[in-house]
Amino acid sequence: MILLNYIMDIETIKDNYRYLIINTKKNEHFLLKTDRNVSELLKNTYDITLSHMYIRRNLKNNDEYILTNDILIKMIW
Repeated sequence: MILLNYIMDIETIKDNYRYLIINTKKNEHFLLKTDRNVSELLKNTYDITLSHMYIRRNLKNNDEYILTNDILIKMIW
C-alpha cells in the first residue's frame, strides 16, 4: 500500500478555500472556493437565495460577513 502525502503551500490553500459558511444552529461548516459555490450551496442545502454577485459585493474584504437565517458567510482570505 502506497500512501501519498500531498502538502499544499499557503497560496494553494488560499486559492482553494476562500469562503467559510457556518450553520450556527446545526454546527455545520463548509469551506468553498468561489462565490458561485456559496450561492449554490445556500440554495441547494438551506433553500436560501443569494446571488453570487450579492455575495461578491458584500464580502469585499476579510472584515465583512453576511448573516442570514442563522447562516454565517465570511471570506477568509
